[in-house]
Amino acid sequence: MFEAISAALGELGTIWATGFLVFAAVYGFMYAIFGLKITVSGASRLNIETVKSAKKRKKGTDRRKEIQDQIRKQEDQLRKDSKASLEVLIERAGMTTSPFKLIAIFAAIGAGLVGLLVMKGIPLMFACAIWPIITFVLPKKFVNFKIGRLQKRFIAHFPDALDVLVRGVRTGLPINEGMRLVAREMPEPVSTEFRLLTDATSVGVTLEDALGRMFNRMPLPEVNFFNIVLAIQKQTGGNLSEALGNLSNTLRERKKLKQKIKALSSEAKASAMIIGSLPFLLATVLFAIAPDYLGLLFSTTMGHMMVAGGLFWMSCGVFMMYTMIDIEI
Repeated sequence: MFEAISAALGELGTIWATGFLVFAAVYGFMYAIFGLKITVSGASRLNIETVKSAKKRKKGTDRRKEIQDQIRKQEDQLRKDSKASLEVLIERAGMTTSPFKLIAIFAAIGAGLVGLLVMKGIPLMFACAIWPIITFVLPKKFVNFKIGRLQKRFIAHFPDALDVLVRGVRTGLPINEGMRLVAREMPEPVSTEFRLLTDATSVGVTLEDALGRMFNRMPLPEVNFFNIVLAIQKQTGGNLSEALGNLSNTLRERKKLKQKIKALSSEAKASAMIIGSLPFLLATVLFAIAPDYLGLLFSTTMGHMMVAGGLFWMSCGVFMMYTMIDIEI
């Protein structure tokens, strides 16, 4: 099997494939040791615009200053979230396993896959190149996937939880009792977060610290807004039920805007997927119909250069399309 792949790719193509596998292996080990990753980080656009607009205005009331301070604190926390350890991510995902056990499970899966590839005739050097990726990269990706699903369920029920809290406050219940009501009535994971919040305040933890811990477990803009409303209301006073009601309406409108953007950009996303996959599908069909016609790309130096240039420009085009489609709110 390896000989057939080498014959199809040619000498230079085999060298390129070997270099890619070596890079993948080195990247996996570097990711495991130093936490190396390529990301584009940034704070929430809404928070950035709020801070910029506040700086352009003249110094206002103490309430406005307090809001700015809270937003800056949450921005600092969001920057730290991009460097969160695997243990912290597992806690946010609601998983009970330990980081060592999770990595051991993926290492066993990677070892089994390497053994299967070796049995199929793939050389051991090529087969072992995928092991560090499965062992050190996929666990964090898997935990982030679990966190994403948990956060989607939280966002779906959070406005309803605020409505329950508003009704409780309007009937005369203290804010802590309203949070306990939310913890009893709302589904997971909203009930868990509010239960942890009330448990922390009942043992003497201040409301600000308890809200900060809630944001650490669920780093979402919605929780950020909720923390700011409660923190500012505690310091300056005001109608809490009205503030929470406005926040609930704002979160619902925010959700509607996200869904509208998703619907409007679905056509562009489908077009990007078709355009990105069409050259590879067409190359596969041509190679199956006329292998000699397409084989020149893999058997000549000029063909290697054309393939490399095509892959480079295809990568640039896909990246640009993804950047244009990825809309933050």
